[in-house]
Amino acid sequence: MADRRYPRWFWTLAAIPPLVGVLTAILSPEPHGHWTEHLTGVGIKGAQLVLLLVLVTMLGWRTLGVLLTISFAVIAAGIVVQVLGDSQVADSIWRTAGDPGSGVGYDVGHHTSQSGDLIVLIGGFAFAVIAGVTRRVPVMLAVVAFAMAVIPPPFFWPAAGVLVLVLYRLTSASASASASASAAPTFVPKTYESGGIVGPSG
Repeated sequence: MADRRYPRWFWTLAAIPPLVGVLTAILSPEPHGHWTEHLTGVGIKGAQLVLLLVLVTMLGWRTLGVLLTISFAVIAAGIVVQVLGDSQVADSIWRTAGDPGSGVGYDVGHHTSQSGDLIVLIGGFAFAVIAGVTRRVPVMLAVVAFAMAVIPPPFFWPAAGVLVLVLYRLTSASASASASASAAPTFVPKTYESGGIVGPSG
């Protein structure tokens, strides 16, 4: 997929989404509560989406192939739905005095966020399976990414397994060497001809 190896410190970029979530929780106004959990979800999921888009762009969209691109699009759409649902719940609670469950958009926001969770889950499973079957990553790493579609759960940190696979492709020496080898020109030797041997053609 990638023809350039990036430094291994790129793995530290995976800490960005949870750090954004922590900062969102700290900086959110009082009183903290259930609404803060959903607001923190907006921070984590929004940061995860932006990070994935940036890293996949660095990897190269054309290198993904059709199936991985489709599964990634499903994941991105699911995260957008999650963010919309979480923001709707947080806004409903913040604007409602008394029972937060009586606020406009509270139930709809929860249903929307849960729908996004399911979409991200399906997309994460598909991405891991396709990446493993097509040998874009080692099979065992694809298995790990498949498990990470569930743990951590998508309502907390969506597509964590996909993030691992993308970072592997960006930083792995073996992945870079494989891509370079596939892009190298092939020299085909010609057959013997009368009067001598003809060298390889370039």
